[in-house]
Amino acid sequence: MWPGSNPPVGPPPMGPPPAGVPWSPLPIKPSAGWYALPVVFTLVAVIGLAVALGLFLDDSDVAEGPSASGDPRAGVRVELTEGYTYFVYVQSGASDPYSCSLRQGTATGTISLTHKNSWSASDHPGYEYAATFAAPVNGPALITCRGTGARMLVTPDDTADFYLGIAVLGAVLLGVLAILAFIFLPVRRGSAKRRAAAAFRYPY
Repeated sequence: MWPGSNPPVGPPPMGPPPAGVPWSPLPIKPSAGWYALPVVFTLVAVIGLAVALGLFLDDSDVAEGPSASGDPRAGVRVELTEGYTYFVYVQSGASDPYSCSLRQGTATGTISLTHKNSWSASDHPGYEYAATFAAPVNGPALITCRGTGARMLVTPDDTADFYLGIAVLGAVLLGVLAILAFIFLPVRRGSAKRRAAAAFRYPY
């Protein structure tokens, strides 16, 4: 350009257009890894229920055993399973026994009174929970107690039924979640695949 001359009128020359953002396919969500979730739910339900049955099924069978009532001073004749626990109830408003003894045949001995599993003691009309003891023998036995003169009721500890019920309920809930996940995941992934296919055909 010569001195004094006017600059050229018009837009400056255009360079090459800027490179656009490269196109990439839409991700498929949820990813296939989410299929592990319902599998985990199923495994936890099966294993948890199996463990609960192994731990509490025998106790639950004992809990279905007979109850017995009678005068604690004369003795209450009960059917015991050695090693399992039993609840002692006394008539409402009566004092709790402070010591109990057991006789089977010619053998006698004392039994230790505790409050194990007292939170799961059942309601029995006219009775209230007093104590828990572990059966030291197997078979029929006569239990006498001191400290209370009211009628006494002895029943098997049924806490195992509560734990089994919780285990079954948990297994059912996990099973339902697993079924819902197996239904939900393919539907969502199928919808995502259709959107990705449509975007591939018409990326702009």
